[in-house]
Amino acid sequence: MLSCSWEGLRLPGCRKEPGNGTYEVFGPLPQGAPGNDASTLRALDAVPGRDAVRRVFDLGAGHGRTTVALARALPDARITAVEIHAPFVERIAERTRETGLADRVRAECGDMAKTDVAAGSIDLIWAEGSIYVVGVERALALWRPWLRPGGGGAFSDFVQWTGDLSKEARAFWAVEYPDMASEDAIRSRAEAAGYRVVSSSRMPKEAHDAYYVPLEARITELAGCADSDVRKVLDGIRREIDVVRRFSDEAGYSFFVLRRADGRTGAEGANGRPPA
Repeated sequence: MLSCSWEGLRLPGCRKEPGNGTYEVFGPLPQGAPGNDASTLRALDAVPGRDAVRRVFDLGAGHGRTTVALARALPDARITAVEIHAPFVERIAERTRETGLADRVRAECGDMAKTDVAAGSIDLIWAEGSIYVVGVERALALWRPWLRPGGGGAFSDFVQWTGDLSKEARAFWAVEYPDMASEDAIRSRAEAAGYRVVSSSRMPKEAHDAYYVPLEARITELAGCADSDVRKVLDGIRREIDVVRRFSDEAGYSFFVLRRADGRTGAEGANGRPPA
């Protein structure tokens, strides 16, 4: 699947760092996955104790849209944005300077699965459109020791919304995203990994359009490109957009907000803060 974080763009049958054709297509885009500030902030509002968040990891940060949104919404927090593609790390740093947030945001070039993090040092881990790179189960296992007791995590992923996919959609996603799961399956995996699922919500059409509309414009810009790698990527994008839109009631991006479970039951106060 081609809609995702820059931490590793999906290509048909590929789970490696993308080639030059992919970056030629996606590089100028404002973001690398469906989502918008409204959906990001809606998920953030569901994070228990969000006002007490002081250290955030934004994993697979791409161009930094979510990094900037989180930094603006959490004025007392310091944010580390981890991104594997060096030019985008530079772009994140530039955006934070332009928005006056550079004193609280650090952009790092690195692998989101191999980040060196002290145990219990993070209040909130964010992975918008990037968790698929590691896989939900592996990512949640990696994150849990990084989080302080009661710390939170939030991620979005492309998931199955209906019990049965149409034949054409099922065949397409079996190739493009064979690990796609249902919302219930992701909730079960999160609970088995030692989290409480605080909320889950489906991204609305406008959040998907924030990615796909600029992507369609990019296809038009490159329509006459003779590069075979670029043309292959464009063909895959056209097919994905067609399937996503024709079967938009069957699958799409959902947001999940989790809290590390540490044996507490019902101890949170009215403001959602963890107990002292």
